[in-house]
Amino acid sequence: MAPEIHLTQPYQGAQVDLFAAAVILFIMVAGHPPFSEASPKDQYYKTIAMNKSEVFWKAHSKSKPNKDFFSDEFKALIISMLSLDPNSRPTMDDIMSNEWFNGITPSM
Repeated sequence: MAPEIHLTQPYQGAQVDLFAAAVILFIMVAGHPPFSEASPKDQYYKTIAMNKSEVFWKAHSKSKPNKDFFSDEFKALIISMLSLDPNSRPTMDDIMSNEWFNGITPSM
């Protein structure tokens, strides 16, 4: 659930859905969830909420085969979609025109 739901704040469905899509996208790429709960109490989500994304990526890169496993474009997209402030999250149009979204697609 998006942080605004955990914090019992009013929310917009599209912004909450976009947050959920970011979690799913992260799982698809990384093979595991980005955090346990989208709450400033969660050790991983707290790094995003406090604008310390470099700590978030360092922690998640430890188990990956190389330090460049997550591209800079992917990192920027995910962090923007997981923003604590729902009004700072990109729109679907922003995502559809994003460099990572329109990048090279891996093949078999």
